[in-house]
Amino acid sequence: MKISLLGPTNMEKFSKIVGLSLKEIETKAKRIGMDIAKNNLQLVVVFNYSGMLKLIGDSYRKNGGKLEMLYTENDYDWDTEIYMKHLKEADIKTKKESWHHMLLSLVKDSDIVICAGLSAGVFSELGYMKWNYQENKGKVKALIGIKEFLRNEEFPPEVSFEMNKFMIISSAEGLDKTLKSLRK
Repeated sequence: MKISLLGPTNMEKFSKIVGLSLKEIETKAKRIGMDIAKNNLQLVVVFNYSGMLKLIGDSYRKNGGKLEMLYTENDYDWDTEIYMKHLKEADIKTKKESWHHMLLSLVKDSDIVICAGLSAGVFSELGYMKWNYQENKGKVKALIGIKEFLRNEEFPPEVSFEMNKFMIISSAEGLDKTLKSLRK
């Protein structure tokens, strides 16, 4: 099973928003990465590999997981060259036609999506998910929000009103149990 990861890249801002220290965030992120690897799930991230993506991804790899990284060489929409250096950290590299195709693939081609915090970028990815859900597209079976990384420990209503039937809120410590239940 494939699991995509959404999360903020600016950890200083994110820390202030959620009221957790960088150390607390790092500890929880390492736990998430370990649990994904322990459940033998394929972790998929985009190649702007920093912040929460890197914290969880590095822990996942350290615990035996093979990290898949989506990337594009098409810099028509946004820059790509600055992120190419991160491809060396990927075990599997999957090239997409454009940023749009890469971000859409992230939230439609995996079985599970984990949201490890909100940011402007994550909101756009959740927007793609909402449209997929409304149009019955993609193969995502569950969207898991890590409660410590969501404001008020829930998804914003703009997202949850439509997608609440397949949303799960889990603590970082409870993720292993949640993943095991979804694998059945």
